Amino acid sequence: MCHYVTAVLPKHADHDHLDGIARKHGRQFRRLSNPSIEAQIEPDEQYFITTVGHCDCGTPLGALAQGSTGAPDWLVLEQRLLKRGWSKAKVARSIAQKQDDFLTAAASSASTNLKEVASWLDFIGAVLGSGRTSHLGLLLHMYSGSIESRIELAGREVVRASGLTADVLGNMKEDVLYVFRH
Repeated sequence: MCHYVTAVLPKHADHDHLDGIARKHGRQFRRLSNPSIEAQIEPDEQYFITTVGHCDCGTPLGALAQGSTGAPDWLVLEQRLLKRGWSKAKVARSIAQKQDDFLTAAASSASTNLKEVASWLDFIGAVLGSGRTSHLGLLLHMYSGSIESRIELAGREVVRASGLTADVLGNMKEDVLYVFRH
């Protein structure tokens, strides 16, 4: 199972020029055939894959909507170690070290996510600012099969470029087509 971010652009948009912009941002606009999506988008739109690598797992898109911090349950860990016969002092030292390691990793991950969100904001801004398209739609989906598998859209949400923030991207819902417009 992998996340992929796909896109929708108007058929009349300058796809070659927009693909060049996408590639400067580590993305692409490669035409993707998916009959289930094509039946749900506007007749004057085309569907594209933006993923350049293997997948988009770990994307910051939708990460806030998933709501998990990934933090261990420290109390459960403490109880487990005490049941193993560890002393309270040893448990306290071990948990303190694990919490420190967790916070360091979380800070590093947050820094990476901020850079990735900024990259998405720049990408969307560059595409919309190019004058080569009226809108850009993005769809986040967790695939259990091929990227051509059937997808049922849960809706379509229009976001004005002036209202585009890191929070909007972080709270994207799976299977909702987010259409970014000037």
